[in-house]
Amino acid sequence: MFADEWRQWTPAIAVVAVIATMIGLCIHQFAWTTTPQFRDAVASASVPLAEFQILSVTIYTVIALVSWVALTVVGRASVQATRHSHALWLLLGASPRAVFLSTILVLAIVSLCGAILGALVSTLLAPWAIPAFNTEVSASVDLPGFTIAPWAPVAIVIVSVVTAMVGGLMPAWQASRIQPRVALRTFHQSNRRTISTVLRVIAGFFFLAVAAALVVASKFASQLGSTGPGPMFNLAVNAGGSALIAIYLLCPEVVRFIFWFLHKLFASTGLVVPALGTRAAAARAQASTTTIAPLAAGLGGISLLLCAVNSVAAMTQILQPGTSTNLADVWTIVAVVAVSMLATSAAVVALSARGRGREIALIQAVGMHAGQVRILIAAESFAMSLAAAVTAVVPVVTGGLVCAFVSEAALDGASVVVWPLPSMLFGLLASWLLLFIILSIPTIGLLRDGPGAQLREQGT
Repeated sequence: MFADEWRQWTPAIAVVAVIATMIGLCIHQFAWTTTPQFRDAVASASVPLAEFQILSVTIYTVIALVSWVALTVVGRASVQATRHSHALWLLLGASPRAVFLSTILVLAIVSLCGAILGALVSTLLAPWAIPAFNTEVSASVDLPGFTIAPWAPVAIVIVSVVTAMVGGLMPAWQASRIQPRVALRTFHQSNRRTISTVLRVIAGFFFLAVAAALVVASKFASQLGSTGPGPMFNLAVNAGGSALIAIYLLCPEVVRFIFWFLHKLFASTGLVVPALGTRAAAARAQASTTTIAPLAAGLGGISLLLCAVNSVAAMTQILQPGTSTNLADVWTIVAVVAVSMLATSAAVVALSARGRGREIALIQAVGMHAGQVRILIAAESFAMSLAAAVTAVVPVVTGGLVCAFVSEAALDGASVVVWPLPSMLFGLLASWLLLFIILSIPTIGLLRDGPGAQLREQGT
């Protein structure tokens, strides 16, 4: 199965490779900080060794959580792309258990390929990246020369494969439970409400209620005795994190509304081609939502973290002027989430973009020229990026309100909130550019050769 459909699994291998690279840097960091030379250097500077080692463990924990979401999303999209094969197996008499085990075997091969690539890349990057990171953590330590532990590459492969396999269990189980008649009939899923959908919506509103309750509680920060920088950060992250979970769960409903609004807006202003592009994104609601959810969660998580950290730092400067703040770990976590978010969305878009040749050929056949096709793709990618950005605003506003209320209580009426508008705008533009490029790549040959060859191949 892997040999016959290896192209379908290439995006998943790429995501595993990216995650394995980040895991590899954490392992190289941990291995180097345990060497006697590094211990002696840290002891000479009177800096706690745990200050360096705890970062590798903390960042790996973040990577593990992010990778679980990323690999679950990409694994589900990969299984969706190969659903016809699974359906044929079941029709030919294969048991769900056989399909599950075969999918697990394919995922193991995918994980191993990505892990080996990630181990190689991280080993090449480590001599430059690890010393630079540790210098940012504490510039007072005279760091020894970096050395690669012989066991580190092997550990990277093992840890990366295990991490990837955990994220692939749910998609493998879904592949074994697929309904053959539905998979062979059409790509698009039905819009009927299922029990899982109802439970997901209920859970989403529950977390929204939790976030709202925490915002209300922050209004009484002075009565609760939670007016310091620490309580402010914890309360903002807890409230924003609850809102982040809520928008992730409610993402399909939010996305459909945003697509509907954009389609009406473009249509009412006479922008026919952008309206068609937005409608194309809405028609592929499932694939679009799978793309937007990690984008929204990543952009919302990054912006929430920056809002909380920078607001706490600003309030600390008011309370204790001249206090130094080291944000090396924060920016590292931001980079981890950003890279994982973009890699996951890129992989899902690459999978959903396959097989769109017939669609592009048909719109060319009815008279749409190459420039209009590119505008259509730009509108579709913009709709997905804007939906992600709008959805990400919810946890940021939630965390910002908490910071405003707590700082107002701590500073006798003067609230301090640092809104991460530049980072959110940059995230919107970066995701738009990435999605546009990935959606445009499959159309290059079609726009050059014309619709005839594609339609003949499809038998149209």
